[in-house]
Amino acid sequence: MPPKFTATARLKRLGSALRALRVASDLSVDQVGDRIGWSGSKVSRIETAKQIVSPDDVRALVTLYGLSEDETEKYVAIARKAKERDWWHKYDDVLPEWFEGYLGLEAEASKISTYQSDLVPGLLQTEQYATAVLSAYPLRTTPEEQERSVDLRRARQDRLISGDNPLILDAVISETVLRRSVGGVDVMRDQLEHLIRMTERPNITVRLLPFAAAEHAGINGAFDVLEFPDPEDGRIVTVETLTSMLYIERTRDVGVYRLAFDQICCAAQDPAETVNMISATALEL
Repeated sequence: MPPKFTATARLKRLGSALRALRVASDLSVDQVGDRIGWSGSKVSRIETAKQIVSPDDVRALVTLYGLSEDETEKYVAIARKAKERDWWHKYDDVLPEWFEGYLGLEAEASKISTYQSDLVPGLLQTEQYATAVLSAYPLRTTPEEQERSVDLRRARQDRLISGDNPLILDAVISETVLRRSVGGVDVMRDQLEHLIRMTERPNITVRLLPFAAAEHAGINGAFDVLEFPDPEDGRIVTVETLTSMLYIERTRDVGVYRLAFDQICCAAQDPAETVNMISATALEL
């Protein structure tokens, strides 16, 4: 089966705007479809961001809704931008199709809150640590493919350190992350020292959830909560598996994960204590 299409925040915002225009025009999806020559289900899929919408389709819709040429071009430009190939497509040879949707959301996010129970978050991994993690994937990959995958992960990290508005990363890691020897002693020591350096950046916060926390709200495993610059875009929770990405968007369910993250933060050490613990662990290696 083809991978499930996952809309970016930009497409969700466009779909919501098109729906608002239709409602303001007092038209049903079937009425719009009849006038343009589409099915009502196509109109619905566009409004709910269940499919890519072409600039021509957007133009047809907003023209029907009576928008001026200037207003029409604003909506068409959003659709045109959504069809452009993003930077990560140059890694198509090693990029799983199911992960492309996540990269689109990550690229638009203004803040990511992440809880990781076994590994350093990908956005904070060193090249050597990432190489060791990728080498553990069950399917055999060539050294060249691993190198390309590491390059992709490194490119994603640019959002943390570049631009006027770098991505805000709020991470909680289990103590297991410090104790699991990924790649050997030297790789782990470098990784822990890198973590400490990254916490010096104002947009990055790392907290350690110690073993002493016993049962906690994240006991079911790792997850991310993505937030976007426009509050109307809401939040999206993602849970990654070996072969797919689960997207959770229902307001109530997202709220449960947001509450879980807050509770995990309360059970974790504060950032200063976390740095001390990471430093002490690095010295033990």
